[in-house]
Amino acid sequence: MNDYLHFLDGRRSVRQFDAKEEMSNAVIREMLAHASYAPSGNNFQPWRVVVVKNKAKQKELKQLSAHQPQVETASAVFLLFGDKEAYDLDWWQAFHVEKGLATRAEAAVRSERIGQYFALHPEDKEIEGLRLDVGLFAMNLMQAVRAFGYDSVPMRGVNFDAIKTYIDVPNGWEPILMLPVGKAVQAGHPHVRKSVEEFTEIIE
Repeated sequence: MNDYLHFLDGRRSVRQFDAKEEMSNAVIREMLAHASYAPSGNNFQPWRVVVVKNKAKQKELKQLSAHQPQVETASAVFLLFGDKEAYDLDWWQAFHVEKGLATRAEAAVRSERIGQYFALHPEDKEIEGLRLDVGLFAMNLMQAVRAFGYDSVPMRGVNFDAIKTYIDVPNGWEPILMLPVGKAVQAGHPHVRKSVEEFTEIIE
């Protein structure tokens, strides 16, 4: 357990990458497959990912990201979006029946309950829900990246509207995160965190 916890604690936001390091499509797909085991509300899995691994295109993305150099030197830039259309009860039923997770009758009953929940909490199928669900996916992805010997840095300080136009993604996709990934040539900053006592209350 200590080795696993040490691995989790060892994540750093790395901004200096080896610009010559290449990443295969097979490795990218495997990283994303592991990341996809992240939880999401009712298993709707609303994440959508565009991966850019072309240096000319990365240079343009850098211009749209406050000229931050890691966007160009990364082996690949993962752009994470959330799709509100993914909160589709018809899809949910068909997927869970197809995967053998529920019978048609069971899926219909559970789908009705989810619909009732959304009626009470419509924000959970809007941007609020997307940020939570895709955020969980993003954290899984950052740790999967490390398991393959790479590092990353989560970024929000970019012109997402211009990026969406540049890479031509559906207008309805909500930008959640940019994640440059590569081989570190310089370690990230050490973690400095509040003590548990500062942010926790235990009620017995």
